[in-house]
Amino acid sequence: MSDRAAHRAIDAVWRIESAKLIARLATMVRDVGLAEDLAQDALLIALERWPETGIPDNPGAWLMTTAKRRAIDLLRRNKLRERKYEEYGRASPLYTEDDVEKESGEIGDELLRLIFAACHPSLSRESRVALTLRLLGGAYDGRDRACVSRPRADGRAADRPREEDARRGARDV
Repeated sequence: MSDRAAHRAIDAVWRIESAKLIARLATMVRDVGLAEDLAQDALLIALERWPETGIPDNPGAWLMTTAKRRAIDLLRRNKLRERKYEEYGRASPLYTEDDVEKESGEIGDELLRLIFAACHPSLSRESRVALTLRLLGGAYDGRDRACVSRPRADGRAADRPREEDARRGARDV
C-alpha cells in the first residue's frame, strides 16, 4: 500500500472513530484534554506504522487499544511519581521533634499585629503589597518594590510607599 493511500485511509478512519475514541478515553482518564492528547498520540503511531504494516482489520479497535495502553502507562507513571513524592516527604521531615515541641500552635501577638499593620486599609494598595512581601514574605532584595513601582508625574519611580503614606497621613507601626 502506498503512503498516500494509507494516509487517506487513516484520515477516513480518524474522521469516523475520533469522537468515539475521545469519549471512551475521557471516561477512562476523566480529562477531555488528556483524552484528546492520547487519541492524537494513537493517530501519530498509526501514521507511522500503518503505511509499513498495512491497515489492520479493525482500525478503530487498534486506535482504541493503542490509546488505552498509552493512558494506562500514563496513569501508572503518575501513580509511581505520587508514591515517590510521598516516600520522599516521609523520609525528609520538615520539622524535627524539638521544633514540634517548641511550637505552641498559636499565632503570636507580634505576628498578628504585623499582619494587621501590613494590610491596614489606610495604606495604599501598593504599600500593602510591598509591606506584605517585605515583612511577611521576606522579600528584601527589591522584589517587593518591583511588584508595585509605577512611574510618577515627575518621572521618578513611585517605589517609596512610606513617602506616599506619610502624605496621606498614615502613621508608622
